[in-house]
Amino acid sequence: MRYFLITLGLIAAAVSQADTIDHFMNISNNIPKMQMKADPQSQAWARSARDVLAITTETVAETLLQANELATGQGRPLFCLPPGVTLNGLTMNSVIVNTYNQISSQKSDKDKMTVSQVAWLGVSKTYPCKGKNQHANQMRHVAALLQK
Repeated sequence: MRYFLITLGLIAAAVSQADTIDHFMNISNNIPKMQMKADPQSQAWARSARDVLAITTETVAETLLQANELATGQGRPLFCLPPGVTLNGLTMNSVIVNTYNQISSQKSDKDKMTVSQVAWLGVSKTYPCKGKNQHANQMRHVAALLQK
């Protein structure tokens, strides 16, 4: 019971800190380190943190899919998934991590971005729509994200 409460406390702290991408990346990067430790608390933290990130990425993916559906209905999709590609938690995690690593802004600037902002930027760059104004729209989105 004691380990459960400690783990629950650590997860609550992790969730409250995962609002910005630097916290998300810190949690993500610490999971393998904690899995390698032999003590039960570290193992429990790693399992719980992995579950929290899975729920986070699944939620972000579902939210972006719904937003894209609404935008597509207005003729301005945010991104276009190729046939056979599913935007799920696993795919979204990969997009978030890859996008974070590719953002060329100063580390302090990109670390202030939210996980959702990085995810949005990532799906629009990873799965662009082929259209005459799509590149201009993406650049406006990127500029707006970096100005916040």
